[in-house]
Amino acid sequence: MICEATSLVKYINKSSNIFFVFGSEVILRNNSVDDINKCFKDMGFTEKKIITENDFTNIEKIIHENAGGSLFGSQTIIEIIHNGGKIPKEILNIFEINNINQFKNIVIIIRSAIEKINKNTKWVKKVDSLALMVQCNKLKSFEEISWIKNQLKFMNDKDAKEYTNRIKDVYSGNLVAQQNEINILKLIYSEDSDKEKLHHDSAEFLPYDLEDKIIELDTNYALRILKSIKKNDEHYGPLLVWIMGKIINISVGSHQDKISLEKAGVWRNKIPHYLNFIKSNPLKKMIPLQKRIYELDMASKGLGGITKDQFWQELDNMIIDLTST
Repeated sequence: MICEATSLVKYINKSSNIFFVFGSEVILRNNSVDDINKCFKDMGFTEKKIITENDFTNIEKIIHENAGGSLFGSQTIIEIIHNGGKIPKEILNIFEINNINQFKNIVIIIRSAIEKINKNTKWVKKVDSLALMVQCNKLKSFEEISWIKNQLKFMNDKDAKEYTNRIKDVYSGNLVAQQNEINILKLIYSEDSDKEKLHHDSAEFLPYDLEDKIIELDTNYALRILKSIKKNDEHYGPLLVWIMGKIINISVGSHQDKISLEKAGVWRNKIPHYLNFIKSNPLKKMIPLQKRIYELDMASKGLGGITKDQFWQELDNMIIDLTST
């Protein structure tokens, strides 16, 4: 079965415990996976295993090992991350496992960066017959309004309506920017807040605070820091680019050459966070980010041909990419 991401809640409990999440809108992909995880966590699936490209050869083994449940009776969510390109045979082989859609002790979530599918191809028909395929396409204008309003349920109805219109007007067609604004509002909103001040976080941060939150994979806090620095200390833009570049280059170096983080200039107290960050961000993901950070560095020097707003929006996008696993 195939459903749109915006209708996922209607189908989660009506399908087998296998989900194939794909499409061009990364925010909808991330939110869909989060919703599936939350739903089954609430149902008692307390264990979680993440399979990245390096472990694709072990997919079937991991599935069979967990299909019977653990010794302690816990149930497991197995999340498989496919970063793009042709769907590998190791993932397609999942759907050849006998009675795979009847396993009760595991949930399989395939998070794929593939943007489009052909419903007539053999592998799509096979997946469609055994799993719920969640399609995360770009939203139409009226769908955006509904999506934003749904994300603002933490507000009272009056404020939600006001901020739905504001966010839609300012960031029309850009779900990444819309999600950024919503995440920040979640941090600072209360019904007694001065509505004119909600767009401005009064906390002040230093650029190196951003490094800490990125390697801790704390998306919301990192976005909050960036927004505050943009408002209060916009001149730090080039330094923020350098900090993100440092994180990316250290990660790439660690993957390629297994360099010592301490020799790379990482403080000892940050090494555990860096190790976790590097483990969560494979080399295939980090290499393209090197090119993007180079382009941002050129832009920060007035050589990139992008506007100031585009520069800060791209920093937002980079933070989301670096902290999303």
